[in-house]
Amino acid sequence: MSNISRRQFLKSAGVAALAVAALTGCKKLPDTDIPDVPGVTSVDLRVLFVDEKGNPVGNSVTGVYETTVLKDAKKYDPKLIPADKLPKGYELISEDEVDIISESTPKIAKVPVKLEESKPASKSKIFLTLKFFNGGVADRHVEVIANKVFDLKSNPNERVYYADIKDSLLDKCKDIEPDETWQSYLKIVDGGYEATVWMGVALKG
Repeated sequence: MSNISRRQFLKSAGVAALAVAALTGCKKLPDTDIPDVPGVTSVDLRVLFVDEKGNPVGNSVTGVYETTVLKDAKKYDPKLIPADKLPKGYELISEDEVDIISESTPKIAKVPVKLEESKPASKSKIFLTLKFFNGGVADRHVEVIANKVFDLKSNPNERVYYADIKDSLLDKCKDIEPDETWQSYLKIVDGGYEATVWMGVALKG
């Protein structure tokens, strides 16, 4: 077969493959409307997850993501990687496209990832006992939210003040007049912190 005939044959085969793919509802290449026809429109791509220094992250299963890309693609968009395919506990360092290494088989793209940043808590749960100055009114045990984070492990003498829980307390107990000078040490309990000092309050009216 001459070179011209070979080229024409390959071109015709490619067109035929695309036509078959379109008729049979072949899956599309990620983020495109182009049918995924291996060897014709697409090639396999192995995404390797690496850290900031380029060292591998994960193992041969968790550190790799197999996909396909356009046959002539030079870059890969890491945003196309499903979140559940990233190594557990990691996130993308950048959403910028990365180079595709075409010399290897399959082609390779190295995507940098980092440990997910834990979001620090901004509030703390406080369990508090209210004692009423009004005679005959039973103590009330309430759960309020302080607008700050406590760390008794590094500061065991840390205190909670009325101002820290004011909004939450008055939202839950609209019928009280609290002692605004109240403050208390805390102790760690299941689900939050317990105020070691009760708060004196009066019923409104």
